[in-house]
Amino acid sequence: MSWYLVQNPDVARSGKDPILHYIRHGAAESRNPSPDFDNEYYLTKYPDVTAASMNPLDHYIRFGKMEGRSARRAPGTNAGALQRPASYVPRSGEGRPAALRARLVAFYLPQFHPIPENDAFWGKGFTEWTNVTRATPQFDGHYQPRLPADLGFYDLRVKDIQKEQIEIALQYGLSGFCFHFYWFNGKRVLEMPIAQFVENDAHEMGFCINWANEPWSRRWDGRQQEVLIPQSHSPDDDLAFIQYVAGYFRDRRYIRIGGKPLLMVYRPGLFPSAVETARRWRAYCREAGIGEIFLAYPQSFDLDDPAEFGFDAAVEFPPNLGRFPDISASIPTLKSGFRGKIYDWTELLNRSRAYPQVAYTLFRGVCPSWDNTARRMEAAYILVNPSPSRYREWLANAVVDTCDRFADFDSRLIFVNAWNEWAEGAYLEPDARHGYAYLQETRDVLLARPAAGRSPGGPSWRVLFVSHDAALGGAQASLINIIQWLQSHTNLEIKVLCLAGGQWLEAFRRLVDTVVLDDLASETGTTATKLAHITEWYGGIPDLIYCNSLATGRVHALLGELDRPILTHARELGTSVARYAKDNMGDVVSRTQRFVACSRSVRDYLVSEHNVATDAIDVIPSAVPQPNADHSPTEIRRLESRSLAGWPTDKVIVLGSGVGMPFRKGADLFIEVARILRARGVEDYHFYWLGSFRGRERDEVLGTWSQQLDRLRADGLDEKVTFLGDVDDVGTYLRRADLFLLTSREEPFGRVMLEAAFAELPVICFAGSGGAPEFVEEDAGIIVERADPAAMADATLRLIRDKSLRMQLGRQASAKARLHFSTDRVFPRLLSTMRKVANKPPAVSIIVPNYNYARHLHERMDSILGQSFQDFELIILDDASTDGSQSILNYYAGVHGTRVIVNDRNSGAPYPQWFKGMALAKADLIWIAEADDVSEPSFLETLVPLFRDPGVKFAFCASKMINDRSETVGDYLSSPYLTDLSDFKWRRSYQVSAAQEVNEGLGVKNTVINISAAVFRKFDITPDFVAQVLSLPAGGDWYFILEAIRNGSVAYESALLNHHRRHGDSVTSAVTASHSEALLRTRQMIHQHVLHTYETDLAIKLKMAEHALQLWNQLFPGRPAEEMESLYSLTKLGEFPARSPRIPEIALEP
Repeated sequence: MSWYLVQNPDVARSGKDPILHYIRHGAAESRNPSPDFDNEYYLTKYPDVTAASMNPLDHYIRFGKMEGRSARRAPGTNAGALQRPASYVPRSGEGRPAALRARLVAFYLPQFHPIPENDAFWGKGFTEWTNVTRATPQFDGHYQPRLPADLGFYDLRVKDIQKEQIEIALQYGLSGFCFHFYWFNGKRVLEMPIAQFVENDAHEMGFCINWANEPWSRRWDGRQQEVLIPQSHSPDDDLAFIQYVAGYFRDRRYIRIGGKPLLMVYRPGLFPSAVETARRWRAYCREAGIGEIFLAYPQSFDLDDPAEFGFDAAVEFPPNLGRFPDISASIPTLKSGFRGKIYDWTELLNRSRAYPQVAYTLFRGVCPSWDNTARRMEAAYILVNPSPSRYREWLANAVVDTCDRFADFDSRLIFVNAWNEWAEGAYLEPDARHGYAYLQETRDVLLARPAAGRSPGGPSWRVLFVSHDAALGGAQASLINIIQWLQSHTNLEIKVLCLAGGQWLEAFRRLVDTVVLDDLASETGTTATKLAHITEWYGGIPDLIYCNSLATGRVHALLGELDRPILTHARELGTSVARYAKDNMGDVVSRTQRFVACSRSVRDYLVSEHNVATDAIDVIPSAVPQPNADHSPTEIRRLESRSLAGWPTDKVIVLGSGVGMPFRKGADLFIEVARILRARGVEDYHFYWLGSFRGRERDEVLGTWSQQLDRLRADGLDEKVTFLGDVDDVGTYLRRADLFLLTSREEPFGRVMLEAAFAELPVICFAGSGGAPEFVEEDAGIIVERADPAAMADATLRLIRDKSLRMQLGRQASAKARLHFSTDRVFPRLLSTMRKVANKPPAVSIIVPNYNYARHLHERMDSILGQSFQDFELIILDDASTDGSQSILNYYAGVHGTRVIVNDRNSGAPYPQWFKGMALAKADLIWIAEADDVSEPSFLETLVPLFRDPGVKFAFCASKMINDRSETVGDYLSSPYLTDLSDFKWRRSYQVSAAQEVNEGLGVKNTVINISAAVFRKFDITPDFVAQVLSLPAGGDWYFILEAIRNGSVAYESALLNHHRRHGDSVTSAVTASHSEALLRTRQMIHQHVLHTYETDLAIKLKMAEHALQLWNQLFPGRPAEEMESLYSLTKLGEFPARSPRIPEIALEP
């Protein structure tokens, strides 16, 4: 503050602290604190500051700077230079993402080139830009007109424009465009951009079409008023339409779901009978060789279950997501002639934080913003308060929800409205205000991991998965599920080596870098040459080699030379081993550090037949993703699905499944069971088999598989038994069926069996066949004598006749599968084994201190175990609870490797447990998750990536308040506790230095508020520090945080991901209530610690003094402020300790 003393020699002569002088006297006397801040200018320019009687510098630091106010008269600037606003984000130099968590498809409006119809309706040369440029603001701060940035006012007739759009979209993670398609009884309008897109064969951008099957009206709303081009529907037009658009379906880039081309229809409710239209379309596509199609509609006008229209799915079409209050009356500067409506965009974001669930397939939708002023002017619908960071949170919520509900990547579709709806203010394209901000947020959210190959605080550990091939099969499907789960729940760096190709090779490549061994190295090459090729492709040597089956045995010796641990997942029994791995089992056993067996039967086989030690095997059952609620089977749905597929609706449907080896899978026994039922005069059944076999597959006794099929047809049994071949979506077929026959003579566990259980089908299997009886037991189906088709026919007939028993066993099978055999239940155990074999620590150590919170423990633990990020260890520390907590905690012991440690006596404070947990923690990152709080599933997924920057030492999120009944009672963002410091700081995400965080609030009071909201790097705990924290009657957590952030950066996430429970019996609230004087003394001590430890700015003492006075008035109402001096001395704020760093001159931006 030497400048202040030079300008004010009277202050220098007085010996008074310059900061305190300015706070108490200087501002009122119009003395400037710095050459970069002008008191008089600020108060004159902003009379609201004068009216509020605020210190001008305090106002600028707390509010003005963030609001864009100037601190002094600005020097002259070059008026001819292009000025970008501070909010403008330029285009990054990043390439196209290698892997994505979901497929984002943007609706694309083609109305950016002149057409004769628009020339006639609106005037020569009309395009969407004509509307955009005429928009005017309807209130102060209204962002209109919205003008494009880099792409300019483009004309889509210029082919380079669309090429650039595609390049931008791919760079920022979009998977496709959904073109609005206009067909009016054979008349096509605005088709040129779609045709141009398809003609350009040089790109790999996906696309689909959305038929806007409504009238074209002057009002731009598809209603029947002022119709310009009418729309009518008929059976003939249905056929003409599908015949035409089928040409698009044949393009290799057309978006498919489960191999089915996706056709969107904007308003299926306009068809005389949408169900009949859908039947015509499906029948034509089957006959034309296209196969099955996937029909969906955006929920704009129609909100029904898509099955009502004969469709497969619906798509959210924001902002049409419900009714929200019109807030026009709250806009003080609204134009007098405005007759539209204004809504709060954040209502859409809030909805995404707790998505309503529906009982049908629904794809999520997002929109960056919405404002159709350009089209409707004073009658516009406007959504206020959008921002790139809020859009990011909405998209992140949609991605998490989508990944949770859809296991296969093909179905992980999210739609954004829109790519270029400029006249509706709904666009991702760069604009003059935000540039590429929305696109950058899009890319960051969609990346499969926030930074490839990086985990919190340093390089991720790396796993090489080895698959024996990429053919259609259970082991390969399970590996895809494992990779998907690890990508969604960890930061592992993953690559896949396939020993042979197959039809799922592209599915692997869509997820991760995948290569076929023969494409890397010649079969005849030396070991050294092969290893050199593998390590060059991999980019080094992995930390763990995960062989996905015993059939990978031919490379165990080769990969063993890399001197890295090998984990082998045993998914086979004797017959398969004899066929696929017999000659290599010696290498498998000798080179494997640890085995995972998919069932106890497989473990016992390894022990008895290959002398593997029991303690070298972890039994981890097979698992499949839990279907989303949209796929819950009901009787009506089963019948509707059968009817649409042409299956009988008056018979019991029995399903079997298998590929590869027909006699091991018991496909011949499947036929024999049907034959026995027919011989007994049973007619009300039909058998369907999923999967295919080669006809030359042979059994020494039974002959070839083709001979079995010949006999089937010769007996006329093909009327009762249908082999469907390979199918893309097994779940769809299972949900049509009534029961599942697992006819395998040998089955290590049975992946499709689990899928059948999820579909509420009872399972009939053979005893002694492998792992299936371990699942079925007595409550999920019926177990019969091994390879006995007559016994299986008896059990099948029993369930055909007893519908009640069939449904009861099916429900029990589903409940068991959901509780114990979903990927979310099983794969954390698999991750724990992988980590153990690789000798790697977890990414995060979660410490749960508990004392007498039994009533909240289940909710807390569920919120931890339900985290979308799962690479963590869990340490529960009970402080000698007396309320039965320990019996609850014992339930969780061992889950996810959980350690439960119980104190003999209560410590009397939370902090000893914190320090104890940190000493036990293996990870670099720590989350102290208090036992009474709750977290959102995305808490770790959101905060952990913030530590990619090695300088970040502490990350926290916004918190909402909940009561003892878990009801939300508010949030801190709008509470005076934070708004006293800033109305804006915590409403947006940020990353700042520790010193800046201290100066902007944390040095005044604990702005983190709740330690459960934070993740931090482990730091050194000295005895002196421990003693200091334990000596504080209050504020120990605050002091702890100030130490945790030292010499680093702080990252903050504005999403409300933490639920802080407020109740009156906590340790901290008891101190606040009963030790008021000690509380003030603690404030003084911590404030002095801040001034001693951190480089502080001019205003922090003012903030500290204001806070102390507020606290005094709160704790001691009516007592004069002078009495506070004995508890909290304002005078001491001016006394900087000798160790305090020099405070630099203030430099404020104009």
